[in-house]
Order: sequence, then structure tokens, then C-alpha cells
Amino acid sequence: MPNRIIKESICTSENLNQLSVEAENLFYRLIVKADDFGCYYGNVKIVKNTCYPLRADSIKDKQITSWLNELVNADLIIIYQAADGKQYIKLTKWEKHQQKRATRSKFPTPDDENMTAISNDINCNQLQSNVPEKRETRNEKRETRNEKRECDTGTRAQKSPNQEKVQFAENVSMTNAEYEKLISTYGEANTARMIEKLDNYKGSTGRKYKSDYRTILNWVSDEVMKKNSQPGDPPAMSKNVANALQLVEKYSQEEGECP
Repeated sequence: MPNRIIKESICTSENLNQLSVEAENLFYRLIVKADDFGCYYGNVKIVKNTCYPLRADSIKDKQITSWLNELVNADLIIIYQAADGKQYIKLTKWEKHQQKRATRSKFPTPDDENMTAISNDINCNQLQSNVPEKRETRNEKRETRNEKRECDTGTRAQKSPNQEKVQFAENVSMTNAEYEKLISTYGEANTARMIEKLDNYKGSTGRKYKSDYRTILNWVSDEVMKKNSQPGDPPAMSKNVANALQLVEKYSQEEGECP
């Protein structure tokens, strides 16, 4: 990630003066996370876990949403939905203050076709989900693909919402259920570090995995937990112990359901 420019004019900026201290802090963190076109993810969980990897456990989603609202109302960012149904952020004064090195953005830009602006009064649901009309369109396409698959194979392939993969970083995707399991085992802060580590590794090496979730359990979690441990600390929970605890919990729940 290239260095970014922060000018002395921020001290007298009327736009920044409208912000709370927390929203201004988020704005600076978005500056260093955005690509060369000033674009970044608009999903509130991604914003929280990548902009505040060491404080993700103590910051609530609704706080991030409130700070993003402040930035929108101060005309410092816009939030829009791309043709892929996901939300993105664009820093409005990027070209005026930053240098552009790349020839194309890593993200869909507001100038692309089929962009939908998000209103100023945004909320967590808007930032984490899709606009209903867009979701309906994508579901219709998915149903069409499933119907074609059914004609070819004689079976109908359906996925529940928990089975659909969500992009948590540029190179890391997993289902919401898998993400929640990581948080349950390692906490939000450590999970954010694991996602960031795998994202950087895949981005630098070009490696691809069938399951990013399994890759994190296989080796990324061990490296992150070892790095976090201090001399004299008790040993961190290994992935084998974590998996064993999940199996015990699963079987306990199944036994509890028996008459």
C-alpha cells in the first residue's frame, strides 16, 4: 500500500470541523486503506475489522455506521452499490489531494454502469446487505442457473444464506457461519488479523485455496496466535483443541435434543 498525503489544510477544513473526533479518526484510517482511486469496501464489518484490527472487539458495528454517516453528511465520502450488489466507499476529494499510480481501481467506481447511490441516512442493514431490487435480480439469476443445472443433472442445487460466501477482504471469502465460528473461537480482533494475514499472503503470492476458512484453521490461526503470545503467557488454544471443543458442543446440543 503506497503512502498517502495529509496536508496542513486539514486543520482549517470546514468539512472536517463538522465531525466528531471518532469520525475524523475513521476518515484518516480510510485514507490509508483506500486504493489509488479513493475507493474501499462499504461493508461495516470489513471497515471495522480492517481499519481497527486491534480494537475490533471494543467497537460496535453501530458506531462505525454512525461515523460513516457523519462522513457522508460532511461530503467527505459517498457510499454506493455496485453491479455486484455490494456497497463501496469513495472519498470525494481524493483526486485533489492524493497521487494516482495505478491505472485502474481495485473496486467498482461510482462512474461505472449500474451504480446505485446510498442515501445519507444509512444504517447497518444497508451497509451489510444489498438493496432489495438488486438482491431480487441476483436471486432470479441464481434460480435460473439452478434450474439449468437441474435439467442437466436431474437434481436441484440450492444454497441457504449461511452457505453463500461473503468477501471479508480483497482476497478472502467465507460464509457468515464460518466467520462467526472464527470469532467465537478466537475473538474479533484475532479473526481480523487472520483475515488480513491470509489476504496479504494470497495477494503477494497469487495462491488460491478452495476454502479460505479451512486455510485459516490449518495454519494462519497458529501463526497469528503464536505471534500474539508473550513470554510467560499460557499457550494459545491450538486449532485441534478449538475443533475438538466445537465437536463437543455440537454433540452436546444433539444429545439435548433427544427425547
